[in-house]
Amino acid sequence: MSTPTRPIVVSLARPLMQMATPVPIAASQLQISPGRPVLIESNGFVLRSLTPGDADLRMLSWLSNEQMMQGLNLASLDFDLDQLRGFIGRFDNFRSYFIGIFAKSDGLLIGFYTIDVDLKHRIGQVTTGIGESRYEGKGTLWATFGALLSHFYAERNIEKFSAHILARNFRMLFNFRNNPLFIFEACLQQECLAPNGERLDILVFSSFKNPRASDMKRPST
Repeated sequence: MSTPTRPIVVSLARPLMQMATPVPIAASQLQISPGRPVLIESNGFVLRSLTPGDADLRMLSWLSNEQMMQGLNLASLDFDLDQLRGFIGRFDNFRSYFIGIFAKSDGLLIGFYTIDVDLKHRIGQVTTGIGESRYEGKGTLWATFGALLSHFYAERNIEKFSAHILARNFRMLFNFRNNPLFIFEACLQQECLAPNGERLDILVFSSFKNPRASDMKRPST
């Protein structure tokens, strides 16, 4: 099979055609991540760095879910479990992070964040997705965004986060429009191609460690 683009359950990190293409590797070939794993508690949720051992059939099913793939702007991903483990193992907790969102009450993995870091410019590009259907539309991202951003601003030397969202991904836009943690920066028109060849717009939202007054002006979306 062809190697799929890195899964980004919503088009939040970079324009899709610029996403890295990982080569799946066997779990036995994985190396220890060099960075410090993330562990955060917030409003009844735990955010922690995922490891290859977290991969299971339920997580694998998220990557073939039709709604999720529409937000991802990709056809169904043809991962098997070992390839999913290899994919997770490539996040190093330094330049890239794959962070699970767990319900604190029962430890259930319900979604995730991925973050790609530009160390030179101290910018993080974030993607996110909720895979557990009963948590969709329940404010999970609103409950965890603040703690995630605060942690990276205070502990990981990041000064700005950006999220690139498909303009048609209305379910995800709910988490960014009128969110005091983010401002709308731009609409990138016809920025990426859908699997069917249609050109799609991307909306860019950003958060700042030290916002200037001019940064917080909100163009109309």
